[in-house]
This record gives sequence, structure tokens and C-alpha cells, in this order.
Amino acid sequence: MISPETRDKTLILHIQEPRVDMVVARKFREGLSSYLKDKPERIVLDLKETEYFDSSALGALVAFMKDVKAYGGQLILCNLSRSLLTLLKLSKLDLLFEISDDLEKSIQ
Repeated sequence: MISPETRDKTLILHIQEPRVDMVVARKFREGLSSYLKDKPERIVLDLKETEYFDSSALGALVAFMKDVKAYGGQLILCNLSRSLLTLLKLSKLDLLFEISDDLEKSIQ
């Protein structure tokens, strides 16, 4: 579900799940949280392969963002599909998250 990659001080988490819904949201949240023990300065969630989030997935994402910000880290959402970006905009969550469409720019 999550494939990690580290470049410099950036942890890139490639989300390899096309649909994150209530069936996988708990595993998604636990998987994300498992990468926080080293408190990476910057985390980029590469969502290139993800087309769908439901409300439980959004809740997991917001909780993860709060955990990252609690220790002073930065979270960037990258490569969002049109449907995910629309969902974030409709729910006004695009105002809370840093969003990028370029992975290379996100890690600089």
C-alpha cells in the first residue's frame, strides 16, 4: 500500500492504492503513522496511483497532517488526480494542505 523512498531530508511515501475507502482507511492511517517515529522534516505523499478517497480516508489524511505538524514537520500532497483535487477543494481541505503537481519540485 505504501512504498517509502528517502531523498536528502525528504521522505516520499508513494501511495500504491487506487481506492482508499473505509475498508482500507485504518491500514492507511496506521501505515502513514509508522513513518513518523524518525520525525522526517518533510514528507511528500505521492498520490499518483490513487483515484478515490472517501470521508474516512480524508479523516486519516487530516489526522496524519496534524501529527506531522505537531512536531514541526512539513507535509506535501503530490500528483493528485483530478477527482482527488476536486474532493479537497469541495471540502475546503485544499486550504489546509500544501499541494504540488511536481514530485521533483516537492522535494527541493
